[in-house]
Amino acid sequence: MRRQILAFLVLAICLLTACTASAAALVTDVNWGVDKFNVLRMVVDLTEHTRYDVSVTNEKELQIKVTGGLDPKVIRKGTIKSDLAKSFTVDRDQSSVTVRVPLTKKIERSDVKSFILKKDTSTGRPPRIVVDVSANKVKNASMKYGATSVRRPVIRPSQGPSTPVGNRVNFATTGGLKGKRITIDPGHGGSDPGAIGPRGNKEKTSTLLIANYLKTYLTSAGALVSMTRTTDVDVYGKFASAKNELQARVDVSTRNRADAFVSIHHNANNNRSIGGIATYYFPKSGYDYKLGNAIQRKMASASKLRNMGTQQANFYVIKRSYMPAVLLEVGFLSNAREEQLISSAWFQKTIAKAVFDGLKEYFGG
Repeated sequence: MRRQILAFLVLAICLLTACTASAAALVTDVNWGVDKFNVLRMVVDLTEHTRYDVSVTNEKELQIKVTGGLDPKVIRKGTIKSDLAKSFTVDRDQSSVTVRVPLTKKIERSDVKSFILKKDTSTGRPPRIVVDVSANKVKNASMKYGATSVRRPVIRPSQGPSTPVGNRVNFATTGGLKGKRITIDPGHGGSDPGAIGPRGNKEKTSTLLIANYLKTYLTSAGALVSMTRTTDVDVYGKFASAKNELQARVDVSTRNRADAFVSIHHNANNNRSIGGIATYYFPKSGYDYKLGNAIQRKMASASKLRNMGTQQANFYVIKRSYMPAVLLEVGFLSNAREEQLISSAWFQKTIAKAVFDGLKEYFGG
């Protein structure tokens, strides 16, 4: 009898522990996005990992059922800018939360993929359930697609530089340059000279000069400009790790709630005959390519350097920035002709004006 009672108590404790663990998980936000291939993505933010299930009911409603509770700050109904869905709702019962997405067409369960993203301590992003719906996916990337509702963090002055706090403020993409918040990142600096040309010209020097010219153009147009550095210094601190230094640059754009982030660099190659100009983006917001392509076209036209195009890349600062972000490789310091150009005030002003023109076109100014 005692053994039966003991077994019952152990079972009860286990069940209570399991229920408590599930109840401890909270849904803290629901966001959506549409990428350049027209894939609809739903993202459910959590306080911790928990069980979930994804289904398609009657072939016309996507449901994401999450075991746990609901943060009272989560909106219960939202709009979606997609040709596959126009809205979503968030419902809860005693043990779970269900995100419902009515669809504009019937889809198959095979059109839906889901996965978990772990907590990212470097950016403060919580654990997330990600659900991709590819029923209307296109083969070739198109600028006509791309939209997002993703929560952008804001760092409060009292907090450390890597402790973002949620604040639903979408970055602006239209309406001209006036009032737009733009962060300019002059590459390298301080203990890190960047690339060094055959004549000794340092990347950190010319990127800052170009950035200063760009700031002047933008400020004159009414933009609100923040700089990751204004002198020859390390942004995080002298001899910091690469990750800390790069994150410190991202944090500047986050603190200033930037609508766009522009990082300026020069390229280098062991083959000193190689030259050209390129722009890199990471497709996270639906607008990164649009921003990069507008700037690249203006720079290539103004500089007359070889147009290496707008290319996708995995660089830290453009991937970790929440707003549309680009990294510019403005010529090759390893190329003697381009090194001479890069060190000239004419070229620096020309590139700065071209970037300004690209930003103006991007914002519709």
